[in-house]
Amino acid sequence: MSKINESDLDEKPLDPEMEKVRRKMVRLLAVSIGIMFIGLMTVLGALVYKFTRSDASATAIASASGPSATVPSDAPVEGVASLPEGFAIESVSLDGPRIGFFGRAADGSRRLIIHDISVGRIVSDIVVINR
Repeated sequence: MSKINESDLDEKPLDPEMEKVRRKMVRLLAVSIGIMFIGLMTVLGALVYKFTRSDASATAIASASGPSATVPSDAPVEGVASLPEGFAIESVSLDGPRIGFFGRAADGSRRLIIHDISVGRIVSDIVVINR
């Protein structure tokens, strides 16, 4: 077997050129770690900002859409949509606070009646004609 000399285990000083390269690498490592740390803090700050602002923006949207657009937690919203006498409903669709009733009136004409829940009345009565 080969013998290990103690002099081989001791670190020898680097020549000046290699010392310059080592210092540049240490400096690059420090700059890279600093940039990664700043990026991580930015992402964490954005997440905290988003989660703390989501409640305020949801409240602002709810208040902008009207007081009766929010559904109470203890009871359902109640209302009456008074359709014309003899109106036969064929289909119903919902778009936000508006309900669309499509069907035939007593005289046989096809109609689309739109009831807005937030104002509590019929907002549109459209006669549908096929040509």
